[in-house]
Amino acid sequence: PGQVYGATPALLSLLLASGEEDDLARKQKGENTTSFSDQQRHLRDLVFEAVSQNVSDIHIQVRETYTKIRMRQHGELRVYAEWSERLGREIASVAFNKETDHATSHFNPLVPQDASMPLQMNGKDIRLRLASVPAHGGFDMVMRILATGEDRKVTLVELGYTNAQVEIIKTAIKLPFGAIIVAGPTGSGKTTTLASCMEMVEPSQKLYSIEDPVEKVIEEATQVPVNTEKADRSFASMGRAALRMDPDIIILGEMRDEDTAQVMVRASITGHLVLTTLHTNRATAIITRLVDMGVSPVLLGDSSVLRCLLCQRLVAKVCQGCAVPLRSSLKHQPFIAGWETVLGAEIIDKAKARGSGCNACGRSGVGGRTVVAEVIWVDEEGRQFIQKCDTLGWEKYLKENGWMDFRDRAIDLIQLGICDPFDAEKVVGPINPSTQSKVYRYT
Repeated sequence: PGQVYGATPALLSLLLASGEEDDLARKQKGENTTSFSDQQRHLRDLVFEAVSQNVSDIHIQVRETYTKIRMRQHGELRVYAEWSERLGREIASVAFNKETDHATSHFNPLVPQDASMPLQMNGKDIRLRLASVPAHGGFDMVMRILATGEDRKVTLVELGYTNAQVEIIKTAIKLPFGAIIVAGPTGSGKTTTLASCMEMVEPSQKLYSIEDPVEKVIEEATQVPVNTEKADRSFASMGRAALRMDPDIIILGEMRDEDTAQVMVRASITGHLVLTTLHTNRATAIITRLVDMGVSPVLLGDSSVLRCLLCQRLVAKVCQGCAVPLRSSLKHQPFIAGWETVLGAEIIDKAKARGSGCNACGRSGVGGRTVVAEVIWVDEEGRQFIQKCDTLGWEKYLKENGWMDFRDRAIDLIQLGICDPFDAEKVVGPINPSTQSKVYRYT
């Protein structure tokens, strides 16, 4: 059964969708209560509620007879509200036409569109990325919350990286040239990790950050926004322009194509430190992805190019206020014997399972999310594997030298009572590899 949110004042306002104003509440959010339409107020209530609930994405699904609002909290989509088709269409239109800084001001539900939306609430700058796509009977719009105006800087250890992994990253950032690549699936926190890495940079160094859109303000950097609709404002074009600006470090918000990948290689070879992100599922798969984008594996194996490769995913943490011992959880009983075979009785004794929920976690049993990461220092042996595109051989070599992959790190989190094994397996795969062999057994 789907989970729903508690009836906060903002939620009640949205559910009623009556257009009635609550001037006091809106003034408390720092809004001018006379300058917004009813649709804009509903939109801002929606975003305010999402930010207050630590939501990462707002899904607006508009169909012929209804609008369904869902929110992704701690990685899980939950039903938020249902509106009329008309209200959903109006909210999506006003979000794109009135609130974004997009060059094109007309929302068209018949074609895919993207935009960036800055808002101010409670005196804080909120930034969202909008994406829409046509669907049978309507359209979908997703609003990703990129920044919530929080000024507190988060360290890599707080995100979930181990001390040993952080030391590898620190060593790479101190080097004068080469590339540090942060990989992971969509929504895995790559940009947050990149911002945390920037906290390790010497203040005497000049940073240029090429982004689409600018997600988090980096005080020490010159942040250059990209416009993908204009060739002279693309990632590759702006990256090449940054090379002429006497930079020490170049941050490429994302490598999306061969041109951007070539900028990364060129910047590294010409004596610059480059930090960038990429969409892959494993650290070693970064090589496969770059080769697929057209970069020569021989070039990738050059000692001046790749320095450190990171890949991360986010896994739910159990709420410590209501978590229960794993052995006492009925729904985990059929799996404990298999896990114990691999992990041992001691780890199972320390492990915890999600509880039924409490006030501290909003009855979800989840206490936030943490990073599970793979971090690779690219040494000379590794370069040989890279040039041969032998990622399997490279992983074997790394494991023989004590490297922790996703599964190893997830087991640590289970042993520490931080993650439920079910949640860990959703992210890293089976804890007990032997269970994979059962997939071909027919009953």
